[in-house]
Amino acid sequence: MKKGVIILNQDQSINAHKLKRFLSESKKLAIKLDYVINDGTLAYINEFAEPKINLPRYDFVIYLDKDYYLARLLEEAGYRLFTNANFMRLCDDKFLTYLACLDKKIRMPKTFASPLVYTKRLNQSYYAFLNKVGHELGYPLIVKKVSGSLGLEVYLVKNKQELLSLYRKLLPTSLIFQCYIKSSKGRSVRVLIIDGQVFGAIERYHPSDFRSNAKGAKSKAFNNPKYLAFAQMIAKKLNIDYAGIDLLFGSKNEPILCEINSNAFFNEFEKVTKKNAAAAYLKMVLKKIK
Repeated sequence: MKKGVIILNQDQSINAHKLKRFLSESKKLAIKLDYVINDGTLAYINEFAEPKINLPRYDFVIYLDKDYYLARLLEEAGYRLFTNANFMRLCDDKFLTYLACLDKKIRMPKTFASPLVYTKRLNQSYYAFLNKVGHELGYPLIVKKVSGSLGLEVYLVKNKQELLSLYRKLLPTSLIFQCYIKSSKGRSVRVLIIDGQVFGAIERYHPSDFRSNAKGAKSKAFNNPKYLAFAQMIAKKLNIDYAGIDLLFGSKNEPILCEINSNAFFNEFEKVTKKNAAAAYLKMVLKKIK
């Protein structure tokens, strides 16, 4: 019998459904699965520059937190993580995601990354940057914090004054600025990748918000071959084991990369598609650790 552990953030509610599903499906696959909370004491570096881990030895770790430091310490100590630390970090920084996906075949929104800022005091160079962003992207445009999920910290900016006001408010946070894809207003596709392959997809849509995953959004099954092939190409390029790839609808109904989620939720996916993502994930883990 293989033995694994799920590591959760202290805010456990966000992954409550995934935890429940993994624990349920693990019993059917003869996996002994524990879970622990990352309270900051699971690992540290000792005076001999060694990672010290306050966990038993497990065959694998299902890592449902986004704490890059703990993930790296666990990997340095020999633990096998799903998802690995580097891929998690790549997905948690939206501009790093775009850098990793640079390819003429992978269309993405025109995107600017904000210059590194240490203060809320703005000089002329910052105003010049914002003017350039507005000129290149046009209005409305999208502003996002580079790290974030669930549609939080994503803003639709309608004019120059709104852009300046928001920029001042969010400083010194790292931001990205993107062209607004009007044809995808309130709509997106979530493609679930398991074991490197497209497992299925859903379309998410919102009747009144520009964000397809804002509160009140709905979902339905989605099976457009063009979009699934596009997601599969990205999965192959990045050597993805597991992720949710979010796509936008272009003006000619072409797929456009929005972002990649290394720890994608699958409760809505399972409900809509009737596919058992939890079991498929655990079967992937068993295959990989062999």
